[in-house]
Amino acid sequence: MNFHGRTRIVVLAALSLLYFLLMASTFNSLGQVLPSMVPDLGMDWAQAGFGFTLLGIACGVASLLPAVTIRRIGVSLTLGIGALLLAAGFVALAETHSVLVYHVGATLLGLGFCFCGTVPSVHVISGMFERRSTALGIYFTCGSLGAVFGPVFFYVVSELAHGWRSYWLICAAASLAVGGLAMLVTRGGGLIRKHVADADAAPDLSQWTLRHALATPQFWLIVGAYTGCLLVNTTVHSFAFQHLMEHGQTKGSATALISIAALVGAVAAAAAGVIGEKVDARRLTMLSLGALAVTSASLAVGTGAVALGLFALSMGVGLGFSYVSTAMLMQDYFGRRASLELYSAMTWISTSAAIGPGIGGMVRDRTGSFSGVFMAIAAIDVALLLGVLLMRRPVQLGAAFEEPRPVERTLT
Repeated sequence: MNFHGRTRIVVLAALSLLYFLLMASTFNSLGQVLPSMVPDLGMDWAQAGFGFTLLGIACGVASLLPAVTIRRIGVSLTLGIGALLLAAGFVALAETHSVLVYHVGATLLGLGFCFCGTVPSVHVISGMFERRSTALGIYFTCGSLGAVFGPVFFYVVSELAHGWRSYWLICAAASLAVGGLAMLVTRGGGLIRKHVADADAAPDLSQWTLRHALATPQFWLIVGAYTGCLLVNTTVHSFAFQHLMEHGQTKGSATALISIAALVGAVAAAAAGVIGEKVDARRLTMLSLGALAVTSASLAVGTGAVALGLFALSMGVGLGFSYVSTAMLMQDYFGRRASLELYSAMTWISTSAAIGPGIGGMVRDRTGSFSGVFMAIAAIDVALLLGVLLMRRPVQLGAAFEEPRPVERTLT
């Protein structure tokens, strides 16, 4: 099931670079750019938050599509579709002069993220490496480094170019270049398709089918944990920058704080990949949920030195561990037979997290503060933590899960 030599390293590097760009330029950047876009476009924060909601909804709703396109046209063309959608979304944001075009651009970014992001990459990387946790740790570490780079790069571009439109145009060009590179290195796709097919055709009766996995409460708890992590990722990234400035932080210091949190996340993702080879993925998932509850609560209670330190540390640890831990937990509990479809389903269902920025923007317009939103998110993550704490491995029924197969008959 493994590639040999340089091939799998090149593929891992290209997919990791693409994820670096995605994390630098979409969810993590939009929250930084919105305070500049809101007055220029005459938006209120409900409209601004709804754009972030559309980004998340598009990313989640379309997450079943990469599973279909990978099966039918391969990884390379799937990534190519995503790169074109990303470029179109960035151009729309750069050229927008209305709320409608901003919303269209955000939607296109969500679709592009879906086709270029974790659904195809996690499936391919898991099929290429025996040490899956380590390989996934490298991939998500690169994404976390992108989260560090994006806000800082926007700050530099906005200071030099005195505006936000140039930043989106740079992102459009980068998406075509990096997406094209990923498409090129995965074009030797006969091997990728073969190894993916081998994983799906494995005769191990302990592997769960999609239908039976969906019937277990464990699947829904894992999805809930992933959704809770995304709720923090989308909502906190939407409003933390503005919230910090409303509580006395300068634009530069707020950018630095969020980038420090992302840097901690990069270290945490790398650590999660290594630790995940020996530590139960359920415990890592609990750690991430607990840390993210602290993230939201610390923002809500104040912006003193202790609260800000807790915010940066807990957000980095929580997000850094969450992506690796939930992906590994899903595969540990349900095997690889239906992993592509199960991961796609998890991503699709977790779209519900995208409602956070929309509701958060409305709460901010009515109350004048984001604090209530952050406290509500902290309570949700604590509830999910308790659910995962009580969760036990689902019972495997072996051959009972095997789909009926036609009986071969021979003529005598």
